[in-house]
Amino acid sequence: MDILLSHGYFIAEDAHEQQIMKPYPTLGLLYISSHLKAKGFAVDLYDTTFQTMADFVAHVRQTRPSLVGLYCNLMTKQNILRMIPTCQEVGATLILGGPEPVSYAAEYLARGAHIIVSGEGEVTLEELIPHLAQHGRTHLHTIQGILFADDDGRVVDTGARPYLQDISHQPGRPRRH
Repeated sequence: MDILLSHGYFIAEDAHEQQIMKPYPTLGLLYISSHLKAKGFAVDLYDTTFQTMADFVAHVRQTRPSLVGLYCNLMTKQNILRMIPTCQEVGATLILGGPEPVSYAAEYLARGAHIIVSGEGEVTLEELIPHLAQHGRTHLHTIQGILFADDDGRVVDTGARPYLQDISHQPGRPRRH
Protein backbone atom coordinates (compact mmCIF):
# COMPACT_ATOMS: atom_id res chain seq x y z
CA MET A 1 0.00 0.00 0.00
CA ASP A 2 1.48 3.36 -1.06
CA ILE A 3 1.12 5.77 1.86
CA LEU A 4 1.30 9.56 1.56
CA LEU A 5 1.31 11.70 4.72
CA SER A 6 0.85 15.45 4.50
CA HIS A 7 -0.89 18.46 6.02
CA GLY A 8 -2.70 21.59 4.89
CA TYR A 9 -0.22 24.26 5.94
CA PHE A 10 0.82 26.37 2.91
CA ILE A 11 2.77 29.54 3.81
CA ALA A 12 2.76 30.65 0.16
CA GLU A 13 -1.04 30.87 0.25
CA ASP A 14 -1.45 32.67 3.58
CA ALA A 15 -0.49 36.36 3.69
CA HIS A 16 -0.78 36.48 7.48
CA GLU A 17 1.56 33.52 7.96
CA GLN A 18 4.01 35.09 5.49
CA GLN A 19 4.21 38.18 7.72
CA ILE A 20 4.74 36.11 10.86
CA MET A 21 7.08 33.70 9.04
CA LYS A 22 7.34 31.23 11.89
CA PRO A 23 6.49 27.92 10.26
CA TYR A 24 6.08 25.00 12.57
CA PRO A 25 7.68 21.61 11.92
CA THR A 26 5.45 18.70 11.06
CA LEU A 27 6.62 16.87 14.17
CA GLY A 28 3.53 14.68 14.58
CA LEU A 29 3.73 13.52 10.97
CA LEU A 30 7.47 12.94 11.35
CA TYR A 31 6.83 10.66 14.35
CA ILE A 32 4.12 8.76 12.48
CA SER A 33 6.31 8.42 9.38
CA SER A 34 9.29 7.18 11.40
CA HIS A 35 7.13 4.72 13.32
CA LEU A 36 5.54 3.29 10.18
CA LYS A 37 8.86 3.06 8.33
CA ALA A 38 10.41 1.21 11.28
CA LYS A 39 7.50 -1.24 11.04
CA GLY A 40 8.24 -1.84 7.34
CA PHE A 41 5.71 0.44 5.65
CA ALA A 42 6.67 2.56 2.62
CA VAL A 43 5.78 6.15 3.52
CA ASP A 44 6.06 9.36 1.51
CA LEU A 45 5.97 12.45 3.75
CA TYR A 46 5.08 15.48 1.64
CA ASP A 47 5.65 18.72 3.58
CA THR A 48 3.46 21.42 2.04
CA THR A 49 4.84 24.25 4.18
CA PHE A 50 6.83 25.86 1.37
CA GLN A 51 4.77 24.39 -1.47
CA THR A 52 1.52 25.47 -3.12
CA MET A 53 -1.79 23.70 -3.44
CA ALA A 54 -0.96 23.16 -7.12
CA ASP A 55 2.28 21.42 -6.05
CA PHE A 56 0.32 19.10 -3.75
CA VAL A 57 -2.20 18.31 -6.49
CA ALA A 58 0.60 17.54 -8.96
CA HIS A 59 2.37 15.32 -6.42
CA VAL A 60 -0.76 13.30 -5.68
CA ARG A 61 -1.62 12.94 -9.35
CA GLN A 62 1.92 11.80 -10.14
CA THR A 63 2.39 9.37 -7.23
CA ARG A 64 -1.24 8.13 -7.05
CA PRO A 65 -1.01 6.83 -3.47
CA SER A 66 -3.53 4.25 -2.37
CA LEU A 67 -3.74 5.84 1.08
CA VAL A 68 -3.44 9.52 2.03
CA GLY A 69 -3.20 10.67 5.65
CA LEU A 70 -3.70 14.39 6.25
CA TYR A 71 -3.13 16.27 9.51
CA CYS A 72 -5.76 18.94 10.08
CA ASN A 73 -6.29 21.69 12.63
CA LEU A 74 -8.61 24.70 12.63
CA MET A 75 -6.07 26.85 10.79
CA THR A 76 -5.69 24.33 7.95
CA LYS A 77 -9.33 23.21 7.67
CA GLN A 78 -10.15 25.09 4.47
CA ASN A 79 -7.00 23.83 2.75
CA ILE A 80 -7.75 20.25 3.80
CA LEU A 81 -11.25 20.57 2.34
CA ARG A 82 -9.64 21.76 -0.91
CA MET A 83 -7.21 18.80 -0.87
CA ILE A 84 -9.90 16.13 -0.46
CA PRO A 85 -11.13 16.13 -4.10
CA THR A 86 -7.61 15.43 -5.40
CA CYS A 87 -7.33 12.44 -3.07
CA GLN A 88 -10.74 11.24 -4.27
CA GLU A 89 -9.71 11.74 -7.90
CA VAL A 90 -6.89 9.19 -7.60
CA GLY A 91 -9.04 6.74 -5.62
CA ALA A 92 -7.04 7.01 -2.41
CA THR A 93 -8.42 5.98 0.95
CA LEU A 94 -8.37 9.26 2.86
CA ILE A 95 -7.53 9.31 6.55
CA LEU A 96 -7.63 12.52 8.56
CA GLY A 97 -6.00 13.17 11.91
CA GLY A 98 -5.42 16.09 14.22
CA PRO A 99 -7.66 18.02 16.58
CA GLU A 100 -10.12 19.46 14.05
CA PRO A 101 -11.67 16.43 12.29
CA VAL A 102 -12.35 14.52 15.51
CA SER A 103 -14.65 17.29 16.74
CA TYR A 104 -16.45 17.59 13.40
CA ALA A 105 -16.31 13.99 12.18
CA ALA A 106 -19.70 14.00 10.43
CA GLU A 107 -18.73 17.05 8.36
CA TYR A 108 -15.35 15.68 7.27
CA LEU A 109 -16.76 12.23 6.50
CA ALA A 110 -19.56 13.80 4.45
CA ARG A 111 -16.97 15.87 2.55
CA GLY A 112 -14.98 12.80 1.48
CA ALA A 113 -12.77 11.57 4.31
CA HIS A 114 -13.09 7.82 4.84
CA ILE A 115 -11.57 7.49 8.31
CA ILE A 116 -10.61 9.87 11.10
CA VAL A 117 -7.92 8.92 13.60
CA SER A 118 -8.68 9.99 17.15
CA GLY A 119 -5.62 10.62 19.31
CA GLU A 120 -2.13 9.53 18.40
CA GLY A 121 -1.77 7.93 15.00
CA GLU A 122 1.33 5.75 15.27
CA VAL A 123 -0.14 2.52 16.63
CA THR A 124 -3.59 3.11 15.15
CA LEU A 125 -2.17 3.40 11.62
CA GLU A 126 0.16 0.46 12.22
CA GLU A 127 -2.97 -1.65 12.80
CA LEU A 128 -5.26 0.10 10.31
CA ILE A 129 -3.05 -0.02 7.20
CA PRO A 130 -2.75 -3.85 7.01
CA HIS A 131 -6.48 -4.09 7.76
CA LEU A 132 -7.25 -1.80 4.81
CA ALA A 133 -4.91 -3.80 2.56
CA GLN A 134 -6.63 -7.06 3.48
CA HIS A 135 -10.27 -6.04 4.02
CA GLY A 136 -10.65 -2.62 2.44
CA ARG A 137 -12.92 -0.30 4.40
CA THR A 138 -15.03 -3.12 5.84
CA HIS A 139 -15.08 -4.31 9.46
CA LEU A 140 -13.48 -1.05 10.63
CA HIS A 141 -15.22 -1.39 14.00
CA THR A 142 -12.40 -3.78 15.00
CA ILE A 143 -9.80 -0.99 14.88
CA GLN A 144 -9.53 1.06 18.07
CA GLY A 145 -9.00 4.83 17.84
CA ILE A 146 -10.91 5.71 14.67
CA LEU A 147 -14.17 7.26 13.51
CA PHE A 148 -15.91 6.38 10.24
CA ALA A 149 -19.36 6.45 8.68
CA ASP A 150 -21.39 3.24 8.67
CA ASP A 151 -23.56 2.14 5.75
CA ASP A 152 -26.34 4.47 6.93
CA GLY A 153 -23.99 7.45 7.16
CA ARG A 154 -23.90 7.47 10.97
CA VAL A 155 -20.57 8.25 12.61
CA VAL A 156 -19.07 5.24 14.39
CA ASP A 157 -16.46 5.92 17.09
CA THR A 158 -14.45 2.81 17.98
CA GLY A 159 -13.22 4.30 21.25
CA ALA A 160 -10.02 5.89 22.34
CA ARG A 161 -6.76 4.02 22.02
CA PRO A 162 -4.50 4.42 25.07
CA TYR A 163 -1.86 7.10 24.64
CA LEU A 164 1.74 6.06 24.18
CA GLN A 165 3.35 6.22 27.60
CA ASP A 166 6.84 7.15 26.41
CA ILE A 167 7.34 8.33 22.85
CA SER A 168 11.12 7.92 23.24
CA HIS A 169 10.59 4.15 23.04
CA GLN A 170 9.01 4.41 19.61
CA PRO A 171 10.98 2.86 16.75
CA GLY A 172 12.89 5.21 14.49
CA ARG A 173 13.78 8.84 15.06
CA PRO A 174 11.71 11.56 13.48
CA ARG A 175 13.64 13.63 10.98
CA ARG A 176 13.03 15.23 7.66
CA HIS A 177 13.49 12.94 4.70
